[in-house]
Amino acid sequence: MSNADSKVERPLFVALFAGVGCFLLSFVAMGLAPWTTLSSGLEAPPGMKDPYHDENGELTAAGRGRKIYMSEACWHCHSQFVRPVANEPWRYGPKSEAWEAMFDVPNTYGTRRIGPDLAREAGRRTDDWHFAHLLDPRSTVPRSVMPPYPWLFDRGPDGKPQPGEKAKDLVAYLQSLGSAFKQQVEDQVYPREIRITGSPVPSDLLKERGAELYAHHCVGCHGENHDGVGRAADFLKPSAANLNTRYLPRGEVYRVLYQGVRGSAMPSYHDMGERQLWALAQYVSDLGQPVRAAARVDRADVLARGREIYSKRCASCHGEFGEVPQAMLNMRPAPKDLRTRLYDTDYLIGVVRMGRPGTGMVPTMGLSAEEEKDLAAYVRSMFKENVHDR
Repeated sequence: MSNADSKVERPLFVALFAGVGCFLLSFVAMGLAPWTTLSSGLEAPPGMKDPYHDENGELTAAGRGRKIYMSEACWHCHSQFVRPVANEPWRYGPKSEAWEAMFDVPNTYGTRRIGPDLAREAGRRTDDWHFAHLLDPRSTVPRSVMPPYPWLFDRGPDGKPQPGEKAKDLVAYLQSLGSAFKQQVEDQVYPREIRITGSPVPSDLLKERGAELYAHHCVGCHGENHDGVGRAADFLKPSAANLNTRYLPRGEVYRVLYQGVRGSAMPSYHDMGERQLWALAQYVSDLGQPVRAAARVDRADVLARGREIYSKRCASCHGEFGEVPQAMLNMRPAPKDLRTRLYDTDYLIGVVRMGRPGTGMVPTMGLSAEEEKDLAAYVRSMFKENVHDR
């Protein structure tokens, strides 16, 4: 072999060796090494069962819903995989584990996030929120780009749409996603306690920004007129609050926005940011100023009669002095702390008569019109301006 041939073959040999070496290195680094860590995450919690089939092998509601999820191509816009990077656990919940997909064939990890990741949907929202969102996405998320799915709904006797079997199955599937982490997600999405340390000085600019945020986040449920009659109203139980019938101090609005209301369609907006929350809090609080301005001090005999009725009919849930007992805080949704908000008299009388569908508040039977007024007067007297604004 000539020296010229040797000079040509030597670089080729080196290139071949380097190529084979890189392949082997990548195989070890990307194939074998991950397997050693993956195997430790394959152990499912004790007693975990196939959520998509019952003991007879028949599809469950979640199993049928999963088929609908795939047939409607939901995975084109929603992923189901919380990565352990870029603060994803902070945004969505605990990172995904390998064993979670052991029954998912094919998997629905997805590759795009036009909509939010759904891997931790269990415990995040209520069924009624999902139904409203499926029929009219912009009723619950005013700026959503998600298309509506009216063919999943039937017409009720009153002509209004109601969830069909496919809609119910799809929601059952969504509520099953991440069910092993449901409590963790609820505690993350709906913080149980917060400390309010102060608020910015009210200003027209702050209120103007609050109005913009209301239009972007709240109008679908609470309505353009703030009366709780938004586009999602037909599905929500309990219904969205009529913000014209109550006054909430800014600190209380901030608390509700930050914590959300478990057991209702009211989500937590704690990831919105403090400045934004205070702006929205000022806007909502100002809506109740007419109720506050109309407040009066009722006669002592009226309050005494109202207190007697309250002690017999209301104190077990709302507490003797309006502060909800600890045992009642686990209700979904929990009774309202009557010290933190001032209600319109007519609204209170309506709730006393009709209850509050979707909550533990039932009609209070057997009261005369005068007794209803006395009870409403006493409830209004419980309001304290700055209970949580500290």
